[in-house]
Amino acid sequence: MQSHIKVSLEFKCIIGLLDFERIQEQKVLIELEAKSKKFLDYAKLCARIEKIYKKKKFKTIEKSLKYICKDIKKHHKKLQFINITCYKPDIIKNARVGASLSKKY
Repeated sequence: MQSHIKVSLEFKCIIGLLDFERIQEQKVLIELEAKSKKFLDYAKLCARIEKIYKKKKFKTIEKSLKYICKDIKKHHKKLQFINITCYKPDIIKNARVGASLSKKY
């Protein structure tokens, strides 16, 4: 069974390099698209992503994306494609700052 999912997540966590970012949680938006040869449970995937972000307290968005991609591939061996974007919508006034990572397996 082929699985193709798209999810959008929103939660608060510690992420960033600046002093105040290491203390104050901020809102992040995660956009995820994934394809697999096997079923992907989006509810479990969403819960896992949020748990990782809250626990790891990443210093950069880029490192967070690399970590998430590795983690998802580790737990979903049949993963074929992943595209993940993380935005920090409140970090700069009038801007939606973020980064993306795409991988084909």
